Amino acid sequence: MNDTGGTNHRPRREWHGAHQSWGYRPHAFRWIGEQIVGVNFLPLAREMRAWLMQRGTLPIASTTDQQSKGGYTNPYTFSGGALALIMARVVNSFHDFTTQTSDHDAVDAEIERLRLYNEVVLYAARMCEVAIKQLLYCTQIPESQYKRMALGALLESPCPSCKRQNGKEPHSVSMVGSLAHPFQLCLEFDHCAMDHMDLVNKLRNSQAAHSGIQTLNIRSVEESKAHLLNDCDEVLAGFLHMLSHLEKLEERMLDDLAEKGEAIVLLKLNGLPAEDCNFRLTPGERFVYERADSR
Repeated sequence: MNDTGGTNHRPRREWHGAHQSWGYRPHAFRWIGEQIVGVNFLPLAREMRAWLMQRGTLPIASTTDQQSKGGYTNPYTFSGGALALIMARVVNSFHDFTTQTSDHDAVDAEIERLRLYNEVVLYAARMCEVAIKQLLYCTQIPESQYKRMALGALLESPCPSCKRQNGKEPHSVSMVGSLAHPFQLCLEFDHCAMDHMDLVNKLRNSQAAHSGIQTLNIRSVEESKAHLLNDCDEVLAGFLHMLSHLEKLEERMLDDLAEKGEAIVLLKLNGLPAEDCNFRLTPGERFVYERADSR
């Protein structure tokens, strides 16, 4: 599959969601006792993109890992891993249906076209949602602010603080833009990635998540398969492009946390007591330890 940027009908819009400042929280790391042993998320976008391009296999993130010392505790890592594996099944089913001979009649073929198209759109949107929430879980942004958000709200939504103030028009905030900003990625998200995500979200909402759906168009089996091949190729090309942006964000956060984690481990090995380890970890900035008495 080629990363071509997706549909020719991708709308352009201006995104005005403000970017919140944030820091990492301890949940950004995996721990054994008081010792950091790794970063607390998997690069889901990178692994999904590599699989779609036939360059790798998808990770299996089981909740049994959660029970092991130093295992992942990020809930979105487990749900994201499961969604990636399900989406892979859907993509394989779509490929098999459009490329292999079958005993479908015209009606069966058209129903199968609708089912597979809906699943491709639905899981593309859900994969974007979970990849974003997995990263947000590592930040000090309260989970209550994004836990119930669908993809559209993650892109831009009313400020949760302003909403509580009667008579005040809330300004917009962007969870996605907030994540990207410290790594100098917000411009490419605002001008490219978020347009792709918005389109997939609109397709999901209009055709795969509520009462709306493409209608039956009974024709030959070959025509139904060709229609599905065209539609799914277009959606997946856009999805692949979205993943390339999310992959950059994942890798920046992985590298950033790995560097900070190594610095903290070294400080502890050199005798820094646990009570002095209440650090403020700012994304995108080099971690420098300052003793409390030197501030």
